[in-house]
Amino acid sequence: MQQKPFVFTFTNLNTYDDTCAWQFFRVYIKRDIPYVATPEMDWGNKVHDAFERRLGGNVPLPADMRQWEPFAAPFDGYKPKVEAKLGITREGRPTGFFDNDVFGRVKVDAAVIQGPVAAMADWKTGNSKYEKPFELEIGAMFLKAHNPNITVVRGRYIWLKNNRAGQEYDLSNFNSTWARVNNIVERIQDDMASGEWEKKKSPLCGWCRVFDCENNTNPKRD
Repeated sequence: MQQKPFVFTFTNLNTYDDTCAWQFFRVYIKRDIPYVATPEMDWGNKVHDAFERRLGGNVPLPADMRQWEPFAAPFDGYKPKVEAKLGITREGRPTGFFDNDVFGRVKVDAAVIQGPVAAMADWKTGNSKYEKPFELEIGAMFLKAHNPNITVVRGRYIWLKNNRAGQEYDLSNFNSTWARVNNIVERIQDDMASGEWEKKKSPLCGWCRVFDCENNTNPKRD
């Protein structure tokens, strides 16, 4: 059976580049590690759905999320793009999320475009931590591809559990982001050709679901 072409997302690029190439291979290429939805994931999906209804349909946030209204209110009157599913081709052109020529996919939580300027927000339901804006940079790059007149994109993470907005980032260096994405993809393709995937030993091995790896220290392994 012919293998499907690799399609990048922030999540799979980050798994390869920042977590472990072997985990990436098992989850996204070999795909022998089953997907397991956690209560935290289910809650995150409910929160994203609620913000989509609030920003896209003016449906009030549920009672247990009402404290986050101050993060939704600034979007009122701007017709924001919410949970926007965007695709990009190998040449960096816009395409559909599931089109045959899709090379990368992203889902933008919330964005407002005003002429050449865009603003993005990414809802986070986990614990606030050290921020790495690569996820926002990828979202901005996709916004640019689908809206060529954009020249400036600013964005931030919204840490809902901690009820705070993160740092604002200038995400406008689209060419640099594109180069970084392609560098990671090329390394993935090299590993696919060689069949060699690095097993990176780190504290994250305590949460890994690749239980047959010798570096795995997840207590659920046994």
